[in-house]
Amino acid sequence: MTIVPNIFKIDKLHKDLHELKDTIEIIKNIIFRSYSKKKREIDHQNPRLNNFRKDNINYYLHTYTTKEKDSDWSTFLPEELKENEKFSQTSVNLILFIESEHELFAIVGGSAYWIIANFIDHLFGLLTYDRIISLENDFATSTKSRGLTGQRVGMSEQYRDEYRMINYLQFGKVPKELHIKLANETSVLHFSKFLSKPAENMQIAVGRAFKINKEVDFNKLHVLINELSTIMTMVPKDFLSSYIQIREWKYLEELRALLMRKIYDNIPYLLRTDFDPRGIFEFDFCNPNKIEAFYEAEHYELVERTESGKKKDGLFKTVLNKDEIYPEVIKRAYHLHSNNQRNIMFYLYGVHIQCYIGRKQTATSGFMFHFNAEFSLRNESVFLVDGKWYKLKNSFIDSLIDQTERILRNSKLMNSIVYEPWAYNAVNSKYGDEGDYNLLYDGVKNYIVFDKVIVEGVELCDILHISGKEIYLIHVKQGFSAKVRELTNQILISARRLQEAIKSKQKEYFDKLYHGLLLRNRSTNGLTIDEFYNIFIMNKPIYVFATASQLTDDLIIEDNMRKYDSNIARFSLTTCYGEMQTNFYELKTVQITRG
Repeated sequence: MTIVPNIFKIDKLHKDLHELKDTIEIIKNIIFRSYSKKKREIDHQNPRLNNFRKDNINYYLHTYTTKEKDSDWSTFLPEELKENEKFSQTSVNLILFIESEHELFAIVGGSAYWIIANFIDHLFGLLTYDRIISLENDFATSTKSRGLTGQRVGMSEQYRDEYRMINYLQFGKVPKELHIKLANETSVLHFSKFLSKPAENMQIAVGRAFKINKEVDFNKLHVLINELSTIMTMVPKDFLSSYIQIREWKYLEELRALLMRKIYDNIPYLLRTDFDPRGIFEFDFCNPNKIEAFYEAEHYELVERTESGKKKDGLFKTVLNKDEIYPEVIKRAYHLHSNNQRNIMFYLYGVHIQCYIGRKQTATSGFMFHFNAEFSLRNESVFLVDGKWYKLKNSFIDSLIDQTERILRNSKLMNSIVYEPWAYNAVNSKYGDEGDYNLLYDGVKNYIVFDKVIVEGVELCDILHISGKEIYLIHVKQGFSAKVRELTNQILISARRLQEAIKSKQKEYFDKLYHGLLLRNRSTNGLTIDEFYNIFIMNKPIYVFATASQLTDDLIIEDNMRKYDSNIARFSLTTCYGEMQTNFYELKTVQITRG
């Protein structure tokens, strides 16, 4: 028998393992804890664990069999088709632990991944590849990434031949899984015993695991483990990402406490009992492992921890919209535990979000693992992505600042179509909100205010300005801060929808926009419904990113980039600018003066 090995690495610095020095004790600890969590029986005195030594490598095998059960097909097929057929299933499941001089690897057989899931190094495959990467000569065949900026939360991309790795890397992208065709010299140097011919390029898949796309027998697996052990001693090239994962436990505890505090302080703002802007918590909410399933779900079941452990006892709400999940869970936590911060946080860690299409569960994960956000701690910017914490490399921050400054200068809107200052309300001791600002242009000649006019789930812009053969779609946001992510998402969504409507001349879409204005008693600039349609068909759209300073002093953003210190804002603008210029329309920027 041969297998295509998918090799994981056990994180021996895991909080439940770091004090254990003996490999067998580590393995037993993993097995016992996993069985206990699943409430499965196991002989603690004598767990199934066989061992074998070959050269300098120790192998340990743990197996279990699943009970026979009927296949799901047995309930799907009619009786006439099932006659004389057996639908019962049984399988052998195993974990093969492999101990080298410095590392503890694992290979999964069957459905045994749950045993090691909480104890693996989730960056192992990526960090291993980072030691042998060749930016110019390695080619990506497909990739999965997490996006911190732009409209795309997750990206799954496939490439034609010779898509070099140097072209894959960019700001705001965290690689999750890469399928790579290695450079020939790298293939020969590290994997020559697995190549069919000298000119072959080894293909690998890396993410939480490391896999070569070759079938191997046990002896070849032994060779591969030795080679991986050698690669692990090499110095990382630090090319794969602009982020460094934070692993120091005391720092992680501080960060988790910061997340809890942000959620707790957000409760009065969410419940509308307090409007202190310090209670605002800006984040994306998404399943950490199955992005597509989370976004494509028909409904979501919110399940809390119960003494019985049964889902039917813990299900407290079913929602159809993913945006309802966070407020519903927080309101439930507050209803049960009032202002007790400790109990609220304990409760939230016991809530699971289950995604469904029909009756089929497509994804599930703990509520607290769904947050993706930027924080500031110890005078540095840190990012929470899929339950893991990252900080940005200093070299990338410097480069990003330069890039953002260049974009703001080169894209500056030279004419003064966004001319109203952002007014300060002396009575409330604060600047007006975006809605108040937008309405300053309602009824002004050649301006139409679309703020809160939603058609097919899309807000076209906040303010439209008509100028000769050009129309300017102005999107407004106060502050060059993390809020910019929302603004750039709106721009990209709007540009995509507008492009579709113009290309196919969807008059019905523009008619809906026109009627939306009338419903809100907004000025249509004296245009009839047909004239309104022709404005978009006959003129050139130009998008405008418009923001006002949030700082005490009204400083020019591009001249004071270190003071406007949100990396999310910088990421969002640079990503949006590139995507707009490449795929949609020209994007201009303007800083609104404060009054």
